[in-house]
Amino acid sequence: MKDIKIKDLVEITNGVLIGTVEDTYKDELMEKVIDDIAIDSRQAKEGTLFVAIKGENVDAHKFIPQVADVVDAILTEESEEEICALSGVDNLTKNTAYIKVASTLDALQDIAAYIRKSYTKHVVGVTGSVGKTTTREMITTALASNLEVFHTEGNMNSQIGVPLTVARIMDKPSEAAVLEMGISEPGGMDRLTRMVEPDIAVVTMIGQAHIEFLKTREGIREEKLRITGRMKEDGVLFLNADDQMLYDMKGKTDVKTYYFGTREDADFRAENIRFENGFNTYTYVHGDKRIDVSLNVLGMHNVLNSLVAMAISDHLGLDLEKAAKSFESFVGQRQKIIQSEKGYTIIDDSYNASPDSMKAALNVLRDMSVQGRKIAVLGDMFELGEKSREYHKDVGIFIAEQSAGGAALLDELITVGDESTEISDYVINNSGVKTVHFAEKPEAIEYIRSILKSGDVITLKASNGMKFKEIVEALK
Repeated sequence: MKDIKIKDLVEITNGVLIGTVEDTYKDELMEKVIDDIAIDSRQAKEGTLFVAIKGENVDAHKFIPQVADVVDAILTEESEEEICALSGVDNLTKNTAYIKVASTLDALQDIAAYIRKSYTKHVVGVTGSVGKTTTREMITTALASNLEVFHTEGNMNSQIGVPLTVARIMDKPSEAAVLEMGISEPGGMDRLTRMVEPDIAVVTMIGQAHIEFLKTREGIREEKLRITGRMKEDGVLFLNADDQMLYDMKGKTDVKTYYFGTREDADFRAENIRFENGFNTYTYVHGDKRIDVSLNVLGMHNVLNSLVAMAISDHLGLDLEKAAKSFESFVGQRQKIIQSEKGYTIIDDSYNASPDSMKAALNVLRDMSVQGRKIAVLGDMFELGEKSREYHKDVGIFIAEQSAGGAALLDELITVGDESTEISDYVINNSGVKTVHFAEKPEAIEYIRSILKSGDVITLKASNGMKFKEIVEALK
């Protein structure tokens, strides 16, 4: 984090000091430098600003007294009396800067927005219903073949994760930044763009993720496209031409917009796409430029993810041969391929799921050449709103349609959970794919272990809350 004095934090957050600070020490305290931010009391150390966030399960204000013995500055939205009551102490430690604000989350975002203004290099913002993280990683990989790149790590794409990331953007020199921006409710993108202010933006696709809160796909599209809200005149937007919802926006955006995809009229195209045992090779085409790209990851969706990474590299005038070469060793954090000691292959795609990403995972399995059987384990998808069961059924329809005409998409389907019965019920009644459903994971694990053989490939996909990692660990 850019070094900021405590007195600056008070001004940036429009905060008020509470607690007791001795008059002889106050000036010295206000001049102390803060070089990091923590929302977890276990990560608090000297020089850290501790931000007490009220979470769904834990109110971090109750940890303030123990943190006050370590740090010099704390953001709180509770009074001294309320903090003492929450934490069970009589008094707060003296000579610590307790900065009271209306909202600690808002204050954290104010600090990030302040720091962002000091960063003068290109900032790429990545959003979309599906593929944000992998696209962000691929853009980072491509740019890093030519430049020093700062980027989002892990799943830090939320209203809390983004400001914590942006706060560290000045920690070491970089020539570009790639930031992932995830939203789940109306107004969320406006808050993120205030901190990120991307001059290059990417929208991967518009699906049903978070439709419970954003109501319709059109509502999701409108919210995602607000990523351009703070762009300057020279800002550019990259949209997926293969997603009809985004393609329909052609000529309707307020900023310079490029399309990437497989359509003939896409500005940046993937041509001559070949699938070789599930891996992808294609030709990147832009104007008279033609570059062969080989990917070390599975699935057609990753062709598009890497394509926009190539497009941004091209837009920035970077060496495209280096960018293309970088994908040969790319390993994403979402989809993991695990070779079992017993000879079967596990495709762990269980980090999260939406109808679109679930279909993409099934397509990966479809395109693989295997010695044994193709087995999919699918679980419940969350945050799909009142039409959730309908969206689950849509996955079942997809499997049945893809398995028509004798060439089955799968050899066996296993579903786990509650609403995933919509998937299995449709497949049972409308296709010849062998299908089994389990309400709980332990029973599913026992069954899967009993059927897996050497040469089989098994894909696992569900929302993170289903904890399919437990199945993956049991199968390793």
